[in-house]
Amino acid sequence: QIGSPDDPFDIPAWLEKRLQADQEVWQNFQAFPHFYKRLKVGWILEIGTAPSRQADKEKRIAYLIKMTKQGKMYGTQPLK
Repeated sequence: QIGSPDDPFDIPAWLEKRLQADQEVWQNFQAFPHFYKRLKVGWILEIGTAPSRQADKEKRIAYLIKMTKQGKMYGTQPLK
């Protein structure tokens, strides 16, 4: 269960730092709907910390940054 779309969530400091490294990425990310941001952060965090999965986590982060820089949302979209 992922909870209510409006439930608060925390972006881990390490991920927030990655998103803030590019001002345009951070501004675009902040402008996205709350629930979309929760979904994307959860999508990255679900990988966990297993060393064997870190390459997958990096791919997800890189794709999030790439698409966010373009101002595009992707994947699962919040219901309207």
